[in-house]
Amino acid sequence: MYFWLLLLAHGTADFIFQTDAVSAAKCRNQWQGYALHGLAIFGCTWAAVHFFGWRQALAAAAAVTGIHLLLDWLKNLGRTVLAQVLKRPERPGLPGLLLDQALHIYTLLWVWRIWDRPVHAPAARFYAGVFAPVQIDLVSWGKILPVLTVYVFVAFGGAVLVRMGLDQLLPGPGRNEAGRKPAGKYIGILERILILTLTVTGHISAIGFVFAAKSIARFSELSDRDFAEYYLVGSLLSFFLALAGGLALSWWLNNAGIG
Repeated sequence: MYFWLLLLAHGTADFIFQTDAVSAAKCRNQWQGYALHGLAIFGCTWAAVHFFGWRQALAAAAAVTGIHLLLDWLKNLGRTVLAQVLKRPERPGLPGLLLDQALHIYTLLWVWRIWDRPVHAPAARFYAGVFAPVQIDLVSWGKILPVLTVYVFVAFGGAVLVRMGLDQLLPGPGRNEAGRKPAGKYIGILERILILTLTVTGHISAIGFVFAAKSIARFSELSDRDFAEYYLVGSLLSFFLALAGGLALSWWLNNAGIG
């Protein structure tokens, strides 16, 4: 349960509370970007694990925040150096994102091993009373947390992954501009939530209707070859990510005796 809480806090801070403006400020090595992101990481981590004891929650949140910001700074520094060596424009890339996330998750595994402990008794009694009307106890939260975590990573983390994947596979100013329209981002988030839900509930065949409905809505724009390529690759990346997340979550639920 402790690790899932850390992972959910990480996904929330990195993919929901980290805006494009904060990310851009970090890429420019502006301290304001790191400060705002660090505040989000610390707040989310402390809130996630505070009922294991507030002192250890502060220590865990401080450790996660410090290491997270150090990794982000090293990632940005490495990207700058690489761009100078290769004499090309500096821009975020998909390999850097995947390596960055892998290192963050590895850090969370160590924090989990160091600070994991039973829930603080007074906190357990307090939250048992708070959630008594809806009959959600600690055992129920242990089942809910993995589901929430997968939804956050697939829906919101997928938005970042798909955008960077498109920028790398189909570079070009027109295409990149089209991919950054806010409406497209939120449509993609809703699309992945829907596909993930259909997969987990065993209605995979209905995913085709989602793709068909999306294509009909964009039909008038598909005559533009550049847009059609961008749309097709982006949709397939998004669908694959949601389907893979749904299948992984279904497997976990079945093997954990929950499904």
